[in-house]
Amino acid sequence: FNPGPGWGGHCIPVDPFYLTWKARALGMSSHFIEHAGEINIQMPSYVVDHVQRALNDDRKPLNGSKILLLGIAYKPNIGDTRETPAFVIWKLLEDLRGEVAYFDPLVPTIKGHL
Repeated sequence: FNPGPGWGGHCIPVDPFYLTWKARALGMSSHFIEHAGEINIQMPSYVVDHVQRALNDDRKPLNGSKILLLGIAYKPNIGDTRETPAFVIWKLLEDLRGEVAYFDPLVPTIKGHL
């Protein structure tokens, strides 16, 4: 599996915001980096919106639909789920009453993330 929407891990999601802070401290502009961080934060909502639209196109509600997330690690070929956007997507889908499950051969169990 390849990583899905957004960045994960313990440092990658924070790096753009650190860079913008440092740029400001040096009196420089970092709009492009700031914008990348903001887009990353919005990706889970973007994905859920597309799932909801796809279901609506088939005249099915998200409420009660069974949704399988394929791959939940934050990068390929590892079982690391730290700060993975998949957990945010999972929660947003459950908040809309979707029945969410996952499959990731590198992540056989989830411990305390949801």
